[in-house]
Amino acid sequence: MKATGNKKKTRPTEIKNSPEAHKEKLEELAVDGQIPKAVAYPTTNEEACNLLREADSTGKKVSIRGGGTKQRIGNSIEGLDLVISTHKLNQILEYEPADLTLCVQAGANLAQVQSELAKHGQFLPIASPLSANATVGGAIASNSSGPTRLQYGAARDWLIGVRFALADGTLAKGGGRVVKNVAGFDMMKLMIGSMGTLAMLLELNLKLLPLPKARATALIPFSAEHEACEAALRIIDKGIFPTAETVLDSKGAEALGLDARTILLIEVRNTTQAVERQMREIQQLVWQLSGAKVERINDEDSQSKLWSPVTDFAYRAAVNAPNTFVIKIGVVPTQVAMLIRQAHQSAKMNNIQVECMAHAGHGIMYVVGNYPEKEEESALKAIKEIIAKAESNSGSAIIEQAPPALKAQFKDIWGNALSRTELRLMREIKKKLDPNRTLNPGRFVNSI
Repeated sequence: MKATGNKKKTRPTEIKNSPEAHKEKLEELAVDGQIPKAVAYPTTNEEACNLLREADSTGKKVSIRGGGTKQRIGNSIEGLDLVISTHKLNQILEYEPADLTLCVQAGANLAQVQSELAKHGQFLPIASPLSANATVGGAIASNSSGPTRLQYGAARDWLIGVRFALADGTLAKGGGRVVKNVAGFDMMKLMIGSMGTLAMLLELNLKLLPLPKARATALIPFSAEHEACEAALRIIDKGIFPTAETVLDSKGAEALGLDARTILLIEVRNTTQAVERQMREIQQLVWQLSGAKVERINDEDSQSKLWSPVTDFAYRAAVNAPNTFVIKIGVVPTQVAMLIRQAHQSAKMNNIQVECMAHAGHGIMYVVGNYPEKEEESALKAIKEIIAKAESNSGSAIIEQAPPALKAQFKDIWGNALSRTELRLMREIKKKLDPNRTLNPGRFVNSI
């Protein structure tokens, strides 16, 4: 693929997924222990619509699967007859480097899309855990984000148009292929973060950005989490604009192969001169606050090896250990230090282990808990305490991942942040778009 520099359209490019994906067995496609009776791999939008139409008319329950990296998120589904994979819907359909826009099929591998864009000095500012396996459609369906959300926002901020198939097989679209669209009822926004409960995403139109001229990371040790969080906020107050600010407690840092101590990671991206100025100001401010020595990392390879595990933090742990839960919390940044302390206290009182990672600049944090076998009750109590503390401080908390038996102890793993009016509206939307409850029934908020 070549950068055109004008509005001439490039030829479609197929992005090949890993050959292992072809060997998927039905057992490997299970969702919370429910094994599907069949799996289908449509190659066109029409095939996907026909599959959905047949399933909807015969009462089958369907789960949409991209790379499978987010399959553990959500309430237990009510049934599973068919998995429809986007594995073969994996092409870049249109790429206009001069316009900084991209049209891609939902099953395109996110890492490979980024690799193609990098050839033209551009990138898609969407961070998703396990990006080597994640798909662009999956990132949109889960409204994925990562450490760089501080500067770039979440996946929803980069979608400008979508084509999708409703449960009854109707092909529909929202938005368009240009940044400015005609005003109207914004169906596109409904699809973002809906976890495959409203429709099957087929094609996505996205905005792009030029790759930054320079990038640098500061690694700063602190004696306690509240000191690291305070430094992160002071840096923003000073007028420095980091791309990411992430605090790891000692267990979290150790889990990522760093020294077992509280660590603040700060990434800045900009022109070379701006990065130099920002890093200089960060070093001065940190020295004034704590006297800590800032370790600066400049080369791209070392920074990628450092930040990639941070993005994967919660998913790495859940995949590798069966008695593990992950709580995702969203609070105002000034509450992050207090929530980390609360998580540590709850873990100690209930005799379990937790690792905390907090994106201190934008207030999203993860608590990864590990508990001994047969200590499910202790884990259950700790989870409830941590969630209650977050919600009592006007935050939100969801159990992003947990073993099915532990997940079953909760009425709704999505927490209690939404009002009755909001929940009623969401149920009505589900009823309109998927009246037969064909798509991922029960998985999303309030078991819609």
